[in-house]
Amino acid sequence: MVHEATSFSGRGDAAANAGAQRGGVRGKLAAVVSAGVVAGLTLTLGIFPANADKLDDRKDRIEKQIAGTEKDLESVNAMLEKNGAKLRKFQDKLPAAEAAVRKAEAAESAARSEAEQLQGRLVAAEQSRAEMVQAQDETKALTAEQRKLTGQLAARAYQSGGFEGSDLALLMRGSDLNSWASSVEVSSRLARAQNRELNQLLGRGAEQRNATARLSAVEDEISGLKQQADAALARQTQAREAADAAKADLDQLLDETEKAQSELEDAKSKARQQLEEQKAEQAKVNQEIKERQERLKREAEERARKAREAAAKAQREAEAAERRRAKNAAALRAKAKAAQKKATTATNNTKRSKTVSKGTWGLVVPATSGPITSGYGWRPTPAGTIDYGGMGGYVHAGIDWGSRCGAPIIAAADGRVMHAGWKGMSGIVVSIDHNFVNGHALTTNYHHMTRTAVSVGQKVKRGQVIGYVGTTGNSTGCHLHFETIVNGKHRNPAGLLW
Repeated sequence: MVHEATSFSGRGDAAANAGAQRGGVRGKLAAVVSAGVVAGLTLTLGIFPANADKLDDRKDRIEKQIAGTEKDLESVNAMLEKNGAKLRKFQDKLPAAEAAVRKAEAAESAARSEAEQLQGRLVAAEQSRAEMVQAQDETKALTAEQRKLTGQLAARAYQSGGFEGSDLALLMRGSDLNSWASSVEVSSRLARAQNRELNQLLGRGAEQRNATARLSAVEDEISGLKQQADAALARQTQAREAADAAKADLDQLLDETEKAQSELEDAKSKARQQLEEQKAEQAKVNQEIKERQERLKREAEERARKAREAAAKAQREAEAAERRRAKNAAALRAKAKAAQKKATTATNNTKRSKTVSKGTWGLVVPATSGPITSGYGWRPTPAGTIDYGGMGGYVHAGIDWGSRCGAPIIAAADGRVMHAGWKGMSGIVVSIDHNFVNGHALTTNYHHMTRTAVSVGQKVKRGQVIGYVGTTGNSTGCHLHFETIVNGKHRNPAGLLW
């Protein structure tokens, strides 16, 4: 079942409707062309984010990496500067530390040399004293022997009548005193030498005793100096060890600082290399983005060109279709006017009330006020409504009465309500099943109501109010669109009403 949408157009004729239709078509053509171009541009713009996400993410990521590397490089440079200042400070201290070590080493060496010299002198003095003691002992022994021999010679001389002191010297140099004792000559010589040799031995012993005493004093002096030298050497050694320790600490600080400086320089080199690689990657991504933008621009221009061509083609086709519709409308204009004139004449001859005369089908006019504004049959599509099939016109499957909104609508005959409510572009509709009339199944439809006064399944009587005139659905004004369905097919309501 087809329910055609209708509109209230007042008393304008089909020519006015056709003119309005042509104006509406031109407006729609302009809208189509604009929509085509805009759609092309919209598609173009919509492509950018989809294709750009990956590159843009890479660009953002690399920029963040570069910022982080530059920050790291700044930090390394700051640490290098700070560590370099520390290194220079330590290096400035190094000459003084080295000079202190050299001075301490020289002082220690001098003290050691002095101690060694004093030690040598002490050893020599001790050796001399030992030699002198030994010589003194030997002199003492020789003196004792001489005294003994002298005593013997003196006794013999006394017995023999005496001898000279020189004989004593001869006696001392001899090895066999017994052989000399028997010799008078020897006895005489020994007697002469005894006094002289004895005096010499006694003098030598005194000299040795004096030398030993002096040597002992020198030895004591050297020993005291040696103790002082040893103490000085100990102090210089301690000072040298302290200088060595200070130098070692400074060397360690220098080594650690130089190592840290080397590590920082290595970190700086790596950071620079990383930064160069990241900037190279950034340049690559920027180039890819540039190429992408240029490519998308070319593609957008191509799509826009195609969209313009498609819009121009659509406009040409629409204009051609408009010309065809205008031609068809002109051919059907007379037929539409004739049908409308016939319907208007029939309506004007009929009373619009519950007591209106009925045709052979027993139906009454459902509209309680207003003239017929559109009859049954072909008509141009009213301006502002949907053009079914795109032909600029269609078969109007009922009769329209132009009435004020809210005017009562009555049932054309007795029956049962099949539908009461919204029905697509027909708006609010009431459909009534009248069972069989004159041996034919009959259904009537009442479109575009503002509201209904009945419900589905309800029985109604001819002339009973079933709803009120409105402009719901595909409609441009307040009116009633009335249809009659006989044996499942639309029929002109005029043949059933009058």
